[in-house]
Amino acid sequence: MATIRDLAKRAGVSPATVSRILNYDSTLSVSDETRNRVFQAAEDLNYTKHLSKKYQRFSGKTAAIVLWCDPEEELNDLYYYSIRLGITERLTELGLKHELLYAGANWEELDKYAGVIVIGSDQYSAGQMSILRQLPGPVVFVDSNHLEDGFPSVYSDFRSAVEEIVDHFIQTGRTKIGMLAGDLSDHYDKDNLTDFRFRNFKRYAQAKDLYQPDWIIVGAFTSETGYEAIKLAWPKLAEKPNCLLVANDAMAIGALKAFRELHVRVPEDVSMISFNDTTVAQFANPALSSVKVETNEMGKRAAEVLLNRLEQPDRLPYALQLLTKLILRQSSIN
Repeated sequence: MATIRDLAKRAGVSPATVSRILNYDSTLSVSDETRNRVFQAAEDLNYTKHLSKKYQRFSGKTAAIVLWCDPEEELNDLYYYSIRLGITERLTELGLKHELLYAGANWEELDKYAGVIVIGSDQYSAGQMSILRQLPGPVVFVDSNHLEDGFPSVYSDFRSAVEEIVDHFIQTGRTKIGMLAGDLSDHYDKDNLTDFRFRNFKRYAQAKDLYQPDWIIVGAFTSETGYEAIKLAWPKLAEKPNCLLVANDAMAIGALKAFRELHVRVPEDVSMISFNDTTVAQFANPALSSVKVETNEMGKRAAEVLLNRLEQPDRLPYALQLLTKLILRQSSIN
């Protein structure tokens, strides 16, 4: 656990100066550069004792947490549920009230909130994005990078994760690489899916001359649609992939069931790696190799970014990228 002395050493100031800056001592005369250096040291060393005092001025105010799904869909997807829990837990610790706005909520009243945290990315329409740009308070995106649009963002490094999976398949002798990707639309463009994992996969597979459009199978991020997609598409493939990247654990569970019914062995016939490393991954049969994503941490970081923007509204927007980790289990040839 970092101490005031650790922060002082990193920032190049005295412990007394650190204490007074973190407690917002109005009688202290230091430059903005020094203040920012101290706060950056606190962030780098994960020092959080100061946060509740720092944001006391926002007690009584309310932030909105915007979700693209309804409550039932959220509970069925542990990925987004975990992100949301991280946000609400951290906002509560920091003394800021919050309200949840699910699909169908009235966005015209978003300007009444002190700030907004938006979970997701491509699920939102151009009209909704326009509303977000016009809000007077800060807007933070989590699980997507919208820094180019001027929004502070917290997201995970899925690009490197996808590349690591493809490289793992190749290193284990599997080069017929397909993907069970996700899209929420019933009228999706199979060559231009909203699933950012697909976009990363397509780019990297094409660079290695391994991309086969026929080996892209699409579900809607649920176990049921993963099962249905594999059950329908697999028998129709003249040549079949020998490894499969799956957009999330839920669809991978459905795919496992479909493969059992089709008498396709995992991993002997098809090596599978999915995303999110939720609890179900390790208890699947076979246990799923999966990319661990720090969903709860993403949520907590997004809450801290929002509070930071409330405290420093003129600060330039920035993005935080969290690393992922590939957990290898029995569903893949390792």
